[in-house]
Amino acid sequence: EYEDIPENLINATIAIEDHRFRQHHGVDWIRTAKGVLLMFTGGDIQGGSTITQQLAKNLYFSQEKKMERKIAEVFAALELERKYSKDEILELYVNTISFGDGYHTAGDASRGYFGKEPWQMNEYECTLLAGIPNAPSRYAPTRNPGLAARRQQQVLRRMEACGHPISSSTKSRAAAYASQTAPVQTCLLY
Repeated sequence: EYEDIPENLINATIAIEDHRFRQHHGVDWIRTAKGVLLMFTGGDIQGGSTITQQLAKNLYFSQEKKMERKIAEVFAALELERKYSKDEILELYVNTISFGDGYHTAGDASRGYFGKEPWQMNEYECTLLAGIPNAPSRYAPTRNPGLAARRQQQVLRRMEACGHPISSSTKSRAAAYASQTAPVQTCLLY
């Protein structure tokens, strides 16, 4: 439930996935316009989705990258924002996204990766976890610790840019993790 989600995971998720989440009504029209422009100039359709749009996709649509689905996703996101509060949307989101290694909720991921309940995760663990959903098979720390560490560095930079200070111990630990090339067993229980 929302009350069980650590504030650091909420802040990290919003910072890396949708930094204007609290300001928009389901669709970030600036990001959407950039995404459409990229699509028409030969770029990829992805990248413009808000947390609410990603939730709509996970609940109602296939993962197929087609313009029709993106348009339907916009309308579904607007409807979700009418029906649910921002906190409820975040709760649904972290309970419907993949965190790699077969973990499909933040709770499953925190128990699987760290042996902890979600509310027990520290800042370091939250920032590592928040980076995974962008590409779960790439950023799962058990599969690609180096990529997971680099993604965590992106999360940390985005959090600071969004006004969420990071403790020096988390910065140091994340930097040490990023500098290692072997799988990091110290942050995982297995």
